[in-house]
Amino acid sequence: MSAASIGIEGALEALDGAAGVASVRAWMERHREALLAHQDGRRINWRALCDWFASVGLLNGKGQTPTIRCAQLTWYRVGKWLERRNERAAERAAEALRLEAERESEKAVIQAEIRQRREAEAAEQAALHDRMEKTERAAAWRREEAARVAEHNQRVKAEAEARKARAATVANPQSTAGHNAAALTSDTPLVTLDLPKIVGVSYRAYAPFDPTLPPVREGEINPLSGNAWEFGDDLPGYPSKRGYEFEGEWLKDVGRLINARHETTSSMSEGEKFVYRAARGSGKL
Repeated sequence: MSAASIGIEGALEALDGAAGVASVRAWMERHREALLAHQDGRRINWRALCDWFASVGLLNGKGQTPTIRCAQLTWYRVGKWLERRNERAAERAAEALRLEAERESEKAVIQAEIRQRREAEAAEQAALHDRMEKTERAAAWRREEAARVAEHNQRVKAEAEARKARAATVANPQSTAGHNAAALTSDTPLVTLDLPKIVGVSYRAYAPFDPTLPPVREGEINPLSGNAWEFGDDLPGYPSKRGYEFEGEWLKDVGRLINARHETTSSMSEGEKFVYRAARGSGKL
């Protein structure tokens, strides 16, 4: 007979026989809680209980009918043994709960890490998508801006060439009284400013211009020189920078016109003061 084919029933019977299935201790271990519940705090009548033990054949560890003292001592020992057993069971249960809590905590940590990783990946994807959209918008803007600048430069160049051609045909720059209509360029009538004749002011200040063109702004690129205009915007009532190749020439003309129009700087506008001081500071006056 192999060890694997031998059952456990015989071993259990041997253990029960050694422990004494019919012993007082075995009975107390099985029925202690029920007996305590029945007594409900009342003292146990050990004499009556020992008489009953004898009548049903329950014996002590020596195989004898238990005496009152023996029954009481066995009852006490069984109580202590059951108490220790319950404590061990409680410890095992607490340990099982602790391990379960640790597993749940580890599971929660793993799930949180997975969730954070997914959120980080989603945020990274969103940021990448946003950067791609911004890059595409910037590229589209640069293309549009390049086309607009090219168109603007072409138009300004054509206007400059037209102004030079018109200026060459002006016989006498003194004939610039009032906003007189000049020759037509395409469908737009050119006008001249009502400016006094000032010694040292070039003919560009008196040249006809297209009044529909917007004023030149500081920071815009001068298409003739390729440099940015530095000294403010065009001043109302004065020649536009559009007719000048160099800003220094415009400062000289406009500075002298401002000086002729105002006796002191107190009557000048802020724009006039700025240009006048820039002209003086650069030695144009």
